[in-house]
Parts: sequence; C-alpha cells; structure tokens
Amino acid sequence: MDDLRIINKVSGKPVTKKVNPPPPPPIEPTVAEAKIDDGRLYYDKRWFHRNQPVFVESKDLGKVSGVITAIGTQEIWVRKVSDNYKLRIYVSQLQKGRYIIRRRQV
Repeated sequence: MDDLRIINKVSGKPVTKKVNPPPPPPIEPTVAEAKIDDGRLYYDKRWFHRNQPVFVESKDLGKVSGVITAIGTQEIWVRKVSDNYKLRIYVSQLQKGRYIIRRRQV
C-alpha cells in the first residue's frame, strides 16, 4: 500500500531534477592606483602630501584619523591623532585594498 501511494503521488507530477547553478567566479580584490612621486602620494585619483590630515580604514583598525608624517619611496607614515602611534603603510597595501586613505577636513 505504501508503494502504491508513493507511485500515485509521483505519477501526477513530472519528475524534475534540481540543478544547482554554477558557483559565481571568485571576486578579485579591487586594485587601486597608488604611487609615490616627488614626495607625494597619488592614490584614488588624488594627491596626498606631508602634514595632511587623513582617515585610514582597514579591517584591523577600523576608521582612524591621523596625519601623514612622512612619505618614503615605498611607504607612508601616518601618526594617529588619538594616541600619537605611528603607522607604516606600504604602497602595495594601498594597491591591494588592505588600507584605504581618505581626506579629512581640519
């Protein structure tokens, strides 16, 4: 009897297989243009210079306000306003999106 009930339930409905869509392609991290030229940082279509107030965002720090204290050949130094801690950010980290720098109004 149980087999007949199952056959009656299935016979009235077409049998369809559920097809899972293919997984989406992996998301590539956004690559930002960042370079240091003549003692200035070009990032996100803007120029940044020494003693400029900025916001630094990252997964580890969150959003931190600071001031650019030095710009080297491959890195920039940012002094956090809250505790005067100096943070070194490499240009490659900006390009990979690990850190984001935004201008801050004084």
